Amino acid sequence: MVNAKILVLFSLLYSCGTNGNYKMSDHYNGKTFYNTNGTHPNSFFDLLKWKFGFSAEKWPAKHAVKFPEIIPPEPNPAKVSITFVTHATFLIQSQGTNILTDPVWSDRVSPVSFAGPVAVHKPAILFEHLPKIDIVLISHNHYDHMDRDTIRRLDQKFSPLFIVPLNNAELIRGFGATNIIEIDWWDSKTIAEKIKITLTPAQHWSSRVPFDINKSLWGGFFIESLNEKIFFAGDTGYGDHFKEIRKKLGAPTISLLPIGAYEPRWFMKDMHMNPEDAVLAHLDLESKLSLGMHFGTFQLTDEAIDSPEKDLFLAMDKLKVLNFKAPKPGENFVL
Repeated sequence: MVNAKILVLFSLLYSCGTNGNYKMSDHYNGKTFYNTNGTHPNSFFDLLKWKFGFSAEKWPAKHAVKFPEIIPPEPNPAKVSITFVTHATFLIQSQGTNILTDPVWSDRVSPVSFAGPVAVHKPAILFEHLPKIDIVLISHNHYDHMDRDTIRRLDQKFSPLFIVPLNNAELIRGFGATNIIEIDWWDSKTIAEKIKITLTPAQHWSSRVPFDINKSLWGGFFIESLNEKIFFAGDTGYGDHFKEIRKKLGAPTISLLPIGAYEPRWFMKDMHMNPEDAVLAHLDLESKLSLGMHFGTFQLTDEAIDSPEKDLFLAMDKLKVLNFKAPKPGENFVL
């Protein structure tokens, strides 16, 4: 893993955007956004303590893990189709509309091209094989969720609608995006009078550079189409927001929940769920089915590449849950 000080130094070269004129709320104080339960990012000194004292498990080299590349199936217009692509990237297809979540088609997720986490496998769908993308949902501005080069390529090829949390529009406009909507937690947008998308709370944080911490909002997305409910959690720690989402928006048909990037727990616990946390979230949501994500692509933290799947199996056994799956890239689910 890359030395944190190198990334910090070179990240200063990248712009971070400025705060917009947003309404004060229970998660925005006029200057920064925050989690309503008081959790906040670890300090820079905690980061250095981890980075200079960590003992990360060894992962395979770049593109050492092989998955078959697929051409997305032709969706049934009366069904919702969900294909796991890589990391937190899903292709969601419904009623002739193609949606991508947190798209990443780059080898690295980093402020620089020569350092930072490297994908150990390629996306299951080649960029050239993507159908026309209509909507792109971006949960927050971390490099493994908001990828500059992918955003630029998507806009050049498809000119999709980008839906982002507050104070992220300026940043991705600088990447080349042209059609952008910013929304706050619990705000909804209805697309073509048939697909409703709501931004939901997440327990996380935002930053692209050292001096923009929590200057932009983060969140998940709740998608309603054809009487199905799809919940994409983005990046999040475990908290009461899952029960709140269930109460306000109903139980999801399917939830896409992060299960990776969780060790060491002293550093990651508040902001990244481990597999047992994800199973608890699944139960809080009363989800009919949940799929794991955010694992097995980029080594962001200390656990081994196969730990999320092993720990998920143990958590499911402990909590007596059967309807949770760690999908393989390219795996397709039809609702």
